[in-house]
Amino acid sequence: MNMLYIPHVPNLSVVNRVYEFAKNTDSYFLFWEMDNSSLKTKISSQLKSLHGKIIGKKVQIPLLFKPEKTAAKINTFNLNKLIKRLDIKIVVNANALLFDVKRIKTPVIYDLVDDHLEVNGDIGLTKSRVEKIKQDISNAKGVVCTTTFLEDKIKHLNNRSTTIENGVYVEKFRNAVSLKKKLGLENKKVFGYIGGVEPWTGIDKACENYAKIKTRDNAMIVVGDSKSLFFNNLKKLYKNDILFCGAVSPDEVGNYFKTIDVGLIPFKLNFFTNNAFPIKALEYGLAGAAVISTPLKYLKTKKFNFITFCNIEKFHECMRQSLYNDNSFDFGKYDWKVLSKKYIDFVSGVL
Repeated sequence: MNMLYIPHVPNLSVVNRVYEFAKNTDSYFLFWEMDNSSLKTKISSQLKSLHGKIIGKKVQIPLLFKPEKTAAKINTFNLNKLIKRLDIKIVVNANALLFDVKRIKTPVIYDLVDDHLEVNGDIGLTKSRVEKIKQDISNAKGVVCTTTFLEDKIKHLNNRSTTIENGVYVEKFRNAVSLKKKLGLENKKVFGYIGGVEPWTGIDKACENYAKIKTRDNAMIVVGDSKSLFFNNLKKLYKNDILFCGAVSPDEVGNYFKTIDVGLIPFKLNFFTNNAFPIKALEYGLAGAAVISTPLKYLKTKKFNFITFCNIEKFHECMRQSLYNDNSFDFGKYDWKVLSKKYIDFVSGVL
């Protein structure tokens, strides 16, 4: 089945749900330049996205970003040219804004990565954008959701749906090695956060809580980076307390997860995070770490024995506890290869 996957965001330096499905189904995937860290870099990256090329399964087409309605029409026109050129039979679209699903000239599966169904100023979800997303979902041949909570929310828009949660690379994490010695953290209890470092992630609160319990016997690392003022100020504030490792290559990420004794998920609580299933919850657990998370509603339903839930204000109290991962959980059903087969089975079933 000749498929093209369109991601929510085109990040190749981290585990990207849609790209993982593309990789494991030997499919084409769309990529474009995106850097919103400053006005200058934003303009530069958008200019770079006006070019098209194909390198193996990685595909770029000329893309516009503004004005949104006109851009979506022009982008869809260019997408249809690509579909014809590569003889694409199915498009999997996880992007909320760049394309008009109704005008795509091949069946579309909408991959609902996050809760984009309600207005949320923190992530740029305006009323008009939410309405566009709902229309795209209604016009899709089928919808794949990351959580059952999201699937329940779109049933009235499209009843050809399923839930396929996020996954992990089981074998890759089994082969990961701890970097405690390399980082000078031997014989320390290591708290860690790996992932996005935007304000909604609560990374600032996680750092604040760790500073309250810091001793010579423990440490905290943060893996991830941003050029934003928010994160740069955070690094300056805690430069003497926390090891900020920056962004690391995908091949190295597993080793950083393996270095952590207690993984942190300090996300702010709202409909967006409550309905999400963070990939890092699985990655921390598979690497052998215990996890402390804010009480995210969907994540709580999973009843993972390696996760302790507490409000962000009490993270420091949980950090003082002796938390362990007994490694008894079977992560096999969450392997990306297993989930990719489920994806293909669903697509075949709705065609």
